[in-house]
Amino acid sequence: MNTKMREQAETQVAAMSAKLTDEALCLAWMATEGRPVTQESALVRGWLMNELNKRLGDDLFDQWLMDVDDAGDGDGVNPLAYFKGQGC
Repeated sequence: MNTKMREQAETQVAAMSAKLTDEALCLAWMATEGRPVTQESALVRGWLMNELNKRLGDDLFDQWLMDVDDAGDGDGVNPLAYFKGQGC
C-alpha cells in the first residue's frame, strides 16, 4: 500500500469510527482483545485507540492505559467505564 492510499484509508476509517457510539467503539476495541497480532489487527487497534484518545481526552485515556497495564491478566479493560461515569 503506498503512502497516498494509506492516508486515504486512515481518513476513511477516522470518519467511520467517529460515527460509532461510545458503546460500539468500546465493543469494537474489546473484540480485538486476545486475538492473534497481525499487521492488520495492529492497524485496526491503532485506529480505535486514536478515536478513544480523541473522545476520552489525554487524562482519561492515560488512566485507561495504566489500568490495562496494571490488570496484566490478558482479559483487557473495557474503556467504556471511562466515559463520563458509564459502566461497562
